[in-house]
Amino acid sequence: MKKVLIITYYWPPSGGAGVQRWLRFVKHLRENGYEPIIYTADNPNYALYDEKLLSQVPEGIRILKTKIKEPNNLLSKFSFGKKKEKGLYNTQQQKGNKRSFIQKVSWFVRGNFFIPDARFLWIKPSVKYLTQFLEKEKVDIIISSGPPHSLHLIAKKLNEKLDIPWIADFRDPWTSMDYLDEMYLTKWARKKHARLEKSIITAANEVVVVGNTMYNEYLENYNRKTKIIYNGFDAKISQDVEVDLDGNFTIVHIGSFLKNRNCNDLWKVLAKLTQENENFRNQLEIRLIGNVAPVVLESIEANGLNQYLHKIAYIPFEETQKYLHSAQVLLLPIDRIPNADFVLTGKLFEYMKSKRPILLIGPSKGDAADIISSCNAGYCCDFDNEESIKETVLQLFEKFSKNENNIDSKNVEQFSGVELTKEMAKLFDANLKKI
Repeated sequence: MKKVLIITYYWPPSGGAGVQRWLRFVKHLRENGYEPIIYTADNPNYALYDEKLLSQVPEGIRILKTKIKEPNNLLSKFSFGKKKEKGLYNTQQQKGNKRSFIQKVSWFVRGNFFIPDARFLWIKPSVKYLTQFLEKEKVDIIISSGPPHSLHLIAKKLNEKLDIPWIADFRDPWTSMDYLDEMYLTKWARKKHARLEKSIITAANEVVVVGNTMYNEYLENYNRKTKIIYNGFDAKISQDVEVDLDGNFTIVHIGSFLKNRNCNDLWKVLAKLTQENENFRNQLEIRLIGNVAPVVLESIEANGLNQYLHKIAYIPFEETQKYLHSAQVLLLPIDRIPNADFVLTGKLFEYMKSKRPILLIGPSKGDAADIISSCNAGYCCDFDNEESIKETVLQLFEKFSKNENNIDSKNVEQFSGVELTKEMAKLFDANLKKI
């Protein structure tokens, strides 16, 4: 059986979205002729932990680990004190003038000295460790999964030294990500980010992206054709879940509800409907499961919706499934950022597997909306289009009232882990044939 080395920072017991993509592929790679070997950090600084995901790692998978120095740990002590929150989640909570002077200095340091990201100190020791390992043990192909994009630099150096085929997998873009604008980047830093991104895009034997907008970005910027392999869902979990639908008209969001995703337009519509429609008022429930930014809760309260809010703290991925499959409506808010069209969160595919109606608030012509429309998986309303949002919510509520709130989605199985891993394995095969 051929061997693939997967370089990933996010691995169980990491929780959150970053771990799901490659955990899902690893479950099915052996079925497609590849034995996965994982390289990850021994002492990572994860924002979320989910110990139950460890049970989903296939038996006998070889996992290589080395220590990682994360300067974010030191900066966080100075920046956030006792109330610190980790990683990007914190970035999205405190922006611009809301940050203290010390916090602004901290983010300046992160943006201009930790390039491409706070895991840059792991590059050199990882290259040394993996070079020694690969000189002793044959591996047919290398995958690097980013962000963090430092991992692509590890793989690039291994490819240069050992001439092993390398695929760079981009779960998110690099220089076009909105959070870079929050880090007070100098012109020098921006140029360095761009130079490093170009070096990866042009040097990798293959580049994989998760959506059409990223594909077009790299084609336009670097004349590089990439391969789209979407995030997907675990078909086995989907088949195992059997639950009754909620008795209330539940609008459910699962996962981190960050500041950029706040749906004040939706909250306004819901507030108006509770005032206008007694049945709606008596049956509405807003269920938010996971980390929720303070600004989202403040927005809900400002619209007088607190009595309808049921907030559930972060729970393990496995336990989210009953809420996913019982929801009357699954809320998918797209980040309100300049490049919102490219946002294609893995949450979409988890939602789709439940075959419950999805309500997307975001670009009606973006990557996520295109998939929802093509699969007949739900409804898409543009940002701030309160008329469209109201019409859609009323349509959903009317179906709920008639006990007919179902969705006849189609072609969803193409996004199962089984099918997507087949695509990834074919890509491995194609690159090995080029040698």
